[in-house]
Amino acid sequence: MIDKSKLFRIAHSILKRAQAGSFSEALRMAWKAAKIYARMLVGVAHFTFRKANGEIRNASGTLCDINYHPTGNGSLKERPADCICFWDVEKQAFRSFNAATLI
Repeated sequence: MIDKSKLFRIAHSILKRAQAGSFSEALRMAWKAAKIYARMLVGVAHFTFRKANGEIRNASGTLCDINYHPTGNGSLKERPADCICFWDVEKQAFRSFNAATLI
């Protein structure tokens, strides 16, 4: 089940950072990110996003059975709501992407 509170926080963050022209567009982007996040909670999800340098990246990520508890610098609480963190299955490391950059 998708946490609607988190969904609206993501949409608001996208809109606040001027990555969408309207709230409905930001909400559409947030739904796409929330669906991928939900798939990663139960297994491996395959998705595509645009990196900060403009490069297109195909990724396979998961959040299933990962023992990760962020502390100190770089904590998830310091990240914007639209930053989605995941375990990259191919790179064997944690990565993140901005919800508005999903393709």
